[in-house]
Amino acid sequence: MLAGSALWGLYWLPLRWLEQAGLGGLWALTFIYIGATATLGLVARRHWRAVAAAHRRLLGIALSAAVSGIAFGLGMIEGQVARVLILFYLSPLWAVLLGRVLLGERLLAVTVPALVLALFGAGLMLLSDLRGLDRGLLGAFSPADLLGLVAGFAFALTNVQLRAARGLPGALRNLASVALVPPLAAVAAAGAGTTFDAPWWALPAALGVGVVWMSSMISATQYGISRLPLQRSSVLLLFELVVGAVSAAWLAGEALGPAELAGGACIVLAGLAVVWLRR
Repeated sequence: MLAGSALWGLYWLPLRWLEQAGLGGLWALTFIYIGATATLGLVARRHWRAVAAAHRRLLGIALSAAVSGIAFGLGMIEGQVARVLILFYLSPLWAVLLGRVLLGERLLAVTVPALVLALFGAGLMLLSDLRGLDRGLLGAFSPADLLGLVAGFAFALTNVQLRAARGLPGALRNLASVALVPPLAAVAAAGAGTTFDAPWWALPAALGVGVVWMSSMISATQYGISRLPLQRSSVLLLFELVVGAVSAAWLAGEALGPAELAGGACIVLAGLAVVWLRR
């Protein structure tokens, strides 16, 4: 869990490196996830017979995971790493609410107060720069902020579906979480008119990031989540925030201000409260 969390926290490094090399965000995600899909597909090759029986469930997982992966990757490239990670960490709250709606899971007494605290924290973060309010309420939100929120919601939807698919092999679930990103990201890149202008070595580099980095961090995280109590794994996942915030401040000069830190603390505390008190 710590290894997987550290890789997620540092994921912005290869993404921005590839973009600076000329491989734009959507194209970089396309080739990274092609590498990850090929690798995780080889790992899951013994379970192909289970795909036909669970194709609808796997497709649902793949769709929400693709939205989360694309939004998260673009947010890492375009915005402040720590802000995107903290807004992404609203996912435990979304997961609780989605679990109630989709799976009929009981809400805890702490859910509503935690949700209010988390939304207050998100407001502090998003409105930390009041100059954007001159353009309206949405003007205070950067595209990367919205990408972080979308990524967290889609990730929560993915986790709820994974809970409902506990009987499926872990290798298939890992494969489903990456398989739809390449076609969707490529279509989005082509639709946006993003040019493919990169040196020859950028393509194998992106594939290598997918084969080694993406496959490793997904497998490590899912391995830990499936074998550790929910409370412990959720705490260990916070290491992603620490690594991301420290590395971005050190290497990219992206330090958070007091309002952003206070808002982030509210979101983290709310997420931990919901997870820690859940059986």
